[in-house]
Amino acid sequence: MAVALAAVYVLWGSTSPAMKIAVSSVPPFWMAAIRFGCAGSVLWTWCRLRGLAMPTAREWGGAAVTGIVLLVLSNAVYASTLQYLPSGIGALVFALAPLWMALFAFAMFGEKLSRLAMGGLALGLAGMVFLYSPAGGQQLPAWPTAIALLTSLVWGFGSILQRRFRDGNVVQTSTMQMLAASATLIVLALASREHVAAADFTPSALGAIAYLVVFGSIVGFSAYLWLMNNVPTTLASTYAYVNPMVSLIIGIGLLHEPFSPRLAIGAAVILTGVALMILAPKR
Repeated sequence: MAVALAAVYVLWGSTSPAMKIAVSSVPPFWMAAIRFGCAGSVLWTWCRLRGLAMPTAREWGGAAVTGIVLLVLSNAVYASTLQYLPSGIGALVFALAPLWMALFAFAMFGEKLSRLAMGGLALGLAGMVFLYSPAGGQQLPAWPTAIALLTSLVWGFGSILQRRFRDGNVVQTSTMQMLAASATLIVLALASREHVAAADFTPSALGAIAYLVVFGSIVGFSAYLWLMNNVPTTLASTYAYVNPMVSLIIGIGLLHEPFSPRLAIGAAVILTGVALMILAPKR
């Protein structure tokens, strides 16, 4: 259990800095298309070797819908904002996803929010407002910050939407999501005329993409699936407020991103809100 938790904490927490390194030279849609295409192909081969039944057209349809929402409209678009935002700040904004998930669960399935959960929601949003305000001192660019915030909302919606498509093996479903997202991203990259050349794939960019494929999408995802099946959901969900701290540490320590006491305060407020939301009793 400790190994799986450490893998999810560290590997998923390091994906935001890795994406920032990758999109520093490779266009974001092409980067995400390569990442999910490679990871999806590996997992598809694994599913076939395990002898899993081929997915039905209905399963492909559900996986395509959720894959496009989660991996294209959320993850890939979020990666594009890292061209303008520090990876640690981006991870903090994305950490608000559990708050949106609770609101969508209430709207779509009638799951009521406890007072503790509502307090966590208000606290998390207050921390985001503080970071963006002049008092937060981060001087964040308006549009990239707004888009990053929107991607966390889309992730929350996509996560709840998946409940409507629970058929089939979870690993195979994720594999189909990645493959559908990769195909969609190629179309978007071509339609938006993202220019990509061999020179864009610098050693650092290639290393970052390879890291995202192997450790972010395959190893990290497998560890998360194991946790979801073997430990309480509350414990497995702690990645939501540990990952941003890992991203901040890596961003500040390795990428030399700015740090200030105000950033620490904003991060603490956001993560406390997310923790309260996750730990609040479910009705």
